[in-house]
Amino acid sequence: MLSGDTSILKTHYDILGVKEDVCLEEIRTSYRSAILNSHPDKMQKETETSYLEHGTGDRFLEIQRAWELLGNKQSRRVYDTKLRALRQDAIGAEDVTFEDLTVEDASYVVEFLYQ
Repeated sequence: MLSGDTSILKTHYDILGVKEDVCLEEIRTSYRSAILNSHPDKMQKETETSYLEHGTGDRFLEIQRAWELLGNKQSRRVYDTKLRALRQDAIGAEDVTFEDLTVEDASYVVEFLYQ
């Protein structure tokens, strides 16, 4: 998962709470801990409400997807290559100044937009 704009990038490594250069065993350990802590059955018992209402089911699935990708050497290698390329594109992007932005003032919120 490479979500958000490139300056606020949430990676599979972030989801599992590990650094990008860790070994597979550390990824596995972090995955097991995260998946146990966010399992829908456990969360449902703790909150006595549906886990879907609180987004914990989504968190569980994010953790599972991250492990499926990072737990496989080949898919992890491809993911790391794409991640590096995305970051290079972000570094080479043109700087945006305030003059480039349009401003929309809606009462107490000011929104800056860039085409």
